Amino acid sequence: MSLTNTTLRLKTLLLELDNCQTFADVGCDHGYVAEGMLKNGKCNFVYVTDVSPVCLKKAEELLSKNYQGKFKAIATNGLKNVPKVDQVLIAGMGGEIICDIILNADFLPDRLVLQPMKNTEKVRELLIKSGYRLIKDYTFKDVKYYDLIVCEKGIDSYTDDELLFGRDNLRQKGEAFKEQIKRKLSVLQLAYQKMGEEDKIKADKQIKKYTEILK
Repeated sequence: MSLTNTTLRLKTLLLELDNCQTFADVGCDHGYVAEGMLKNGKCNFVYVTDVSPVCLKKAEELLSKNYQGKFKAIATNGLKNVPKVDQVLIAGMGGEIICDIILNADFLPDRLVLQPMKNTEKVRELLIKSGYRLIKDYTFKDVKYYDLIVCEKGIDSYTDDELLFGRDNLRQKGEAFKEQIKRKLSVLQLAYQKMGEEDKIKADKQIKKYTEILK
């Protein structure tokens, strides 16, 4: 698999992953990212993990074609029973599940690449508490909107708004992020008239915040 033959989402994940000796793809699904890491020479050995034996078997079948001896498949929850590696990817899961994986991991790697599907603010907060510095934190679009976080061991601090929206999003205001905020604002405005007074007070604050971001 070359970078040009992947979806934009997988291509983005692959581009954000550094070269390393050992790599773990947690919740590997079909093993496409692990295959990309090996094929593009970005790592020497891969661990693919999944709680689903069916998904794990698909990853094994894919990697067995060309990478015998270069990978190990482990049926497990998160990073339990996974040997220590240089870099870990956890993608395509809710933020609360990602937090649970981090909290219960047998080890925490020097570098994490995370792509939560929701509750990203909870992931950001836990990473900072766990001794990580968020070096990239932005939204991209591949049909849907995705948050992506790249972090390394270190000290960091976030404002409340940065926890909620992502630091790079607020600083750089990329097109995907602005488009996402515009959609949220539009949905909120359409629903506004049907809201009760208490909900309108909350909505007013959100509308004000979204409008400020889009300036």
